Amino acid sequence: MNPNFIFLFIFLCYSSSVFSQQNFNPKDGDRLIYLGNALMENEQQYGFLEYLITSNHPEKHLSFRNLGWSGDTVFGDARSYYTNPPSAFDLLIDQIKSSQADWAFLAYGAIEAQKGQEKLGDFEKGLNRLLDSLEAINTKAVLVSSIPHFLHKEAKSADEYASDLKSYNQSMARIARERELLFLDIFETFESAKQADLWEPNGIHLNQKGYLMLARTLGEKMGLNLQSSDILINIPQKSLTNGNETKVLDADFKSGKLEFTINGNGLPELIFPEHFKGPKISIQGLKKGYYQLFLDGKLLAVADQNTWKEGLLIDLSSAGKQILDLIREKDQIYFQQYRPQNRTYILGFRSYEQGRHQAGLESLDALIFWLDGKINQGKNLRELHFSLERLP
Repeated sequence: MNPNFIFLFIFLCYSSSVFSQQNFNPKDGDRLIYLGNALMENEQQYGFLEYLITSNHPEKHLSFRNLGWSGDTVFGDARSYYTNPPSAFDLLIDQIKSSQADWAFLAYGAIEAQKGQEKLGDFEKGLNRLLDSLEAINTKAVLVSSIPHFLHKEAKSADEYASDLKSYNQSMARIARERELLFLDIFETFESAKQADLWEPNGIHLNQKGYLMLARTLGEKMGLNLQSSDILINIPQKSLTNGNETKVLDADFKSGKLEFTINGNGLPELIFPEHFKGPKISIQGLKKGYYQLFLDGKLLAVADQNTWKEGLLIDLSSAGKQILDLIREKDQIYFQQYRPQNRTYILGFRSYEQGRHQAGLESLDALIFWLDGKINQGKNLRELHFSLERLP
């Protein structure tokens, strides 16, 4: 066979597997929703994934809605709280339409896999039907694999279920390739970790540490920047090594006074639940003595010249915590609106009793949109002004 044909065949196969994948690049004003079972629903308790995505797009106004539902499937089974039409799947589609989503993260398969290999075909049909419905309303889909459970080995079904999960994930990966969709496979990462402290005691649901790992793993798969950029400044040379985002305004070698700015959103790296890692600032050329660093006039740190030369992590956790708190507050209020208590009496077939409260649910939109604005305002690109002064 002609070697050129072999090369062309390999190139086409490589192109179809790599370049056909949809890139995750939300536009300004896009809305992103989470769909799936408890893996997605429980993320609203933490907000780590939204924090990572939104902080990586400081120049864009993005909004997020969590439509995950514990025990849900691609058929919308968990949403079957009506005794008459619409069907559970129809409700799922109606809720997606109401969310006005531009992107949808789909995390299914864990519940369906409990029925074993013989129901894999049904799952594939259901997933394709759901993807067809999303495509019809111009919502771009991102498929997320299931994760393993941390079950005791003596559980007879543990190995069988893990094998079924892998089969369902492989099926999702194939469908993603065929439909040119982005597939984020996170199963192997959690299978390799197998740390009990990532799961709740039931071994099924992730805990706080597990959800941070989930967010960082998904972020890595999407190509997000997960680390804060370190800054190295040389006062005598008035130079720095952090690219165009940082610039020295004034550097006085004799007095040790230094002024520089960082053009960014000031959001620190999320490294552990409720902990943040700011940029590491190293300053060379300081004379012997103690120096204090200010951010917009507020004292951040005090250290001697040797510590500054080695580098000091700057605490910007207040900015990160503020955004994370707003995300969680917004998710909690949206959950109250999206899945209110006494739904049957307010929105269902007994709405003739308490249907008057529906107006109250609708009024929550104003608060949710206000929180969206606060989140986006807090992570907008801005110039952070630092100044270093020598203590007498």
